[in-house]
Amino acid sequence: MQVQDMEKFSQILSWVFAYYEKDLTDLTFEMYWNGLKDYSIDEVQAAFNAHMQHPEDGKWWPKVSDIIKNCKGGTQDNALRAWNEVETAIRKVGAYQDVVFHDPLIHQIIHKMGGWMALCDIPDEKSLVFKANEFKNAYRALYGTPAQQQPPIELTGIINAQNAKIKGAKKAPPVLIGNPEQAKEVMKRLQSPDNLITISQATEKLVKNLQNSTNAAK
Repeated sequence: MQVQDMEKFSQILSWVFAYYEKDLTDLTFEMYWNGLKDYSIDEVQAAFNAHMQHPEDGKWWPKVSDIIKNCKGGTQDNALRAWNEVETAIRKVGAYQDVVFHDPLIHQIIHKMGGWMALCDIPDEKSLVFKANEFKNAYRALYGTPAQQQPPIELTGIINAQNAKIKGAKKAPPVLIGNPEQAKEVMKRLQSPDNLITISQATEKLVKNLQNSTNAAK
């Protein structure tokens, strides 16, 4: 959750506390906020609803751990849905065209897995299963973390990879995957892998600058 979600989160807690006839104190609010802030406001609301509607668990006051358990269940579903979109794109679009997914986290994970062309280069169904597990595990690990808010990275296909080597060649438009309007918003924020600076690259640059400064001082 983000700071702007705090008002809605406060409303949700107020409803839940009233339902269970409990008093909401500032200390309790802070405890629930800190315990659940790694999840989206929609996930948290759905998790509270799931707890309250459960025929057994709903009889008892929901602890932070109860809500986290429900949120993680939702994260697994999200990871599966995300992979289904990726697999559909692999089969229907393939490695030749750029793709833009409506979920920016998908871009981060595919980049970490070697990029779009590498992901599409799967020799058989068994290899696809391994890639699916790798993707879903990464998605669950990163979902709701600051990594989800990072600018999405371009997923370049073979055509634009080749065009980049040809002076004056136009860039082919990407294929939008999932919700087209959300994918367009992701496309506005795309960052080229060539423009990314890794920690090691930043360290090397710093060392080089220090060496140049030392040499200049001599």
